[in-house]
Amino acid sequence: MDYLNIDHLKRIATWRKIVGAASIIMGAISIVLTLTVDPSMILSGIISIITGYLFYQTGVEASNIIASDDFTAGNVNELLNKYGKLLLIMGILTIISLVVLIPLIIVLISL
Repeated sequence: MDYLNIDHLKRIATWRKIVGAASIIMGAISIVLTLTVDPSMILSGIISIITGYLFYQTGVEASNIIASDDFTAGNVNELLNKYGKLLLIMGILTIISLVVLIPLIIVLISL
């Protein structure tokens, strides 16, 4: 795959790891804070940790491709598989958020 740009992979590897680690840390902090204030909000911290882990895994996979110098379809497909899972989970969470928030906004406006 001579047309694969290494600079793009490096950017994916770096930023996905940074964003993933930050999301995991923020999720852990959120869980600790919600346990002391409102335990019913613990779900947001768990979601943040899960998405952070998936972000981090896509960064690790990109790093593995760069380190191995093996740009075969199998390695790239593994990166795309992890990224696809991340997008699927983020999409499902977005839809759930809209389904919950839209009726809430309608109720608040009607008050």
